[in-house]
Amino acid sequence: MTGDDQDRTVFDPDRTVFDPAGIGADQGAGGATSRPPAGGTAIKVGDILNHMFAVTGFLARGGMGEVFVGANVITDERVAIKVMLPALAADPNVITLFRREAKTLTRLHHEAVVQYRVLAQEPELGVLYIVTEYIEGTGLSDVLATLRPSPEDLGALLRRLASGLAAAHALDAIHRDVSPDNVLLPGGRLGGAKLIDFGIAKDLDPGTATVIGDGFAGKLGYVAPEQLGDFGRTLGPWTDVYSLGLVILAVARGSDLGLGGTLVDAVDKRRAGLDLAAVPMPLRSVVAGMVRPDPADRLRSMGAVLAALDGAEVPGAAATSSLPRWWPAAAALVLMLLVAVGWFAMRSDAPTERTPSIAVAADPVARARDAIDAALPSVSCTWLRIVSVSPSAGGPRVALTGVAGNPTQAQTEIVRTLQAQGLTASAIDFAEVSPITQSGCAALDAFRQIRTTGRNRLSVPQRRFEMRTQTAGTAYEGKVAASAVIGIAIGDPSLDFALVGLEPSGAIDMLIPSRAAFAEQVRRSRDGLPITDLGGDRYRMQLDLDHEGWSGLLLVTGKGPFDAKVIAPPLGQRDAAWRTTLVQRAAEHGWQADMIWFRSVDDEKD
Repeated sequence: MTGDDQDRTVFDPDRTVFDPAGIGADQGAGGATSRPPAGGTAIKVGDILNHMFAVTGFLARGGMGEVFVGANVITDERVAIKVMLPALAADPNVITLFRREAKTLTRLHHEAVVQYRVLAQEPELGVLYIVTEYIEGTGLSDVLATLRPSPEDLGALLRRLASGLAAAHALDAIHRDVSPDNVLLPGGRLGGAKLIDFGIAKDLDPGTATVIGDGFAGKLGYVAPEQLGDFGRTLGPWTDVYSLGLVILAVARGSDLGLGGTLVDAVDKRRAGLDLAAVPMPLRSVVAGMVRPDPADRLRSMGAVLAALDGAEVPGAAATSSLPRWWPAAAALVLMLLVAVGWFAMRSDAPTERTPSIAVAADPVARARDAIDAALPSVSCTWLRIVSVSPSAGGPRVALTGVAGNPTQAQTEIVRTLQAQGLTASAIDFAEVSPITQSGCAALDAFRQIRTTGRNRLSVPQRRFEMRTQTAGTAYEGKVAASAVIGIAIGDPSLDFALVGLEPSGAIDMLIPSRAAFAEQVRRSRDGLPITDLGGDRYRMQLDLDHEGWSGLLLVTGKGPFDAKVIAPPLGQRDAAWRTTLVQRAAEHGWQADMIWFRSVDDEKD
């Protein structure tokens, strides 16, 4: 270690920080009075570290170090002391990684994570150690079978842990071992749950590494498929999203999920899918979005999980939130923390196209786009897409398209999202956003709960189609109508799907009820229209419209059949019971929704 390194590990008693001490495994049979195994660290019970922390007992031995119980000799506060194993401490590179990890986590303060007290080096013994708060509590894994959480309790637990992980992700650290073993319940209370053992946290910068490298970390029972070698092995916030979903499912079931075994068994069990029947509605739809095997289809960030909780109106899920209900996305809380500490240069190494994320790019335009992407799913009575975000002297100019029940309120929420990043938009352009009636709001709010993440499966080459007199052989021969061209990209022939037409008035019509019916339309099409097979499960479809104004197309993918009473109920039948049924069916059959809006105009009238 260099002289500069020595200077940077000076004991700092005023610095408060966070990281569970990894108390999970190999606990001494005698509890805090047990001795560490032979060949352990250079410290022992009775030592005083930096004239500040008395070592009073041995707690546990983990993969990276040993954990002792101790006390602050000045304040008498009980603490946990984590010391690096000698075999690792002998490697300067490992020391650098240990310090880098601890320095990252010491910036994190959240009620749902155990707090660091200090990272220090004992000058006489030469050991590097971390001091954390000591939690007197029960491991979640030890009480799974005895818990009987209400839907409100389960929703509050998910929100609490997701919020804590969102704060960690905002510092570019992922946990990679979220499991019941690493959740402590102070006083046995589910509502006070705290995440522990970020000892395997990984910097999201692909140019960095951790003590255990970039490969598998964590227990087989709760890791994400990408940690087992599937889907490119690329890890990120979405990895913790999957594991947290499994934890919530285990709590709902009251038992371990049995997803471990051999590596091959673990992979096969995840590919087979999960039974979510134990998770109460409407929380089930959120958990379903968290545990999709393919990271590209999964909720991509804890901000997206929190926004989904808001959108699903999970009972009790807002109880632990410090944000008002009007806040556009829980991801904004993370952004506010970044403003407070001056961290504005974060990034995501996701392997797919741009998706809503809590990671923040250095470029103001990219930052604005990411923040708005994360916020849109939670803006009530809307279905919006970004058209463009462009730079200007007064701040980014943002243009959107889609529909909104209250465009002014939607604009206000987007402005607040940008302000949370320290950005001021010079303009929020809603020129291509159509107002929708309150009758249409019920459908939008329901379908938004199952909105696909990570990809758009519907597209249009333009959002404005001119109405002209139609030629012979067309649907509106001799009449004035517009021909809208829609791109459809399913990309998975195993998925069934349905297409539904929508209008701002709230009218919904089932157009094509299944893949089989769609295939028949493709077969009947002439000259590539109205449906052309482009290959790769991609299609181009023409929709003829005999009315001016906005029209929408909804695509629902998943396991059929798609009951028209559930997918396209008439006006007057879209109550809370219908929304619950829709979300429940979506969770059971893996339904996901995408929507596109476009406009037919008659320029000849002007």
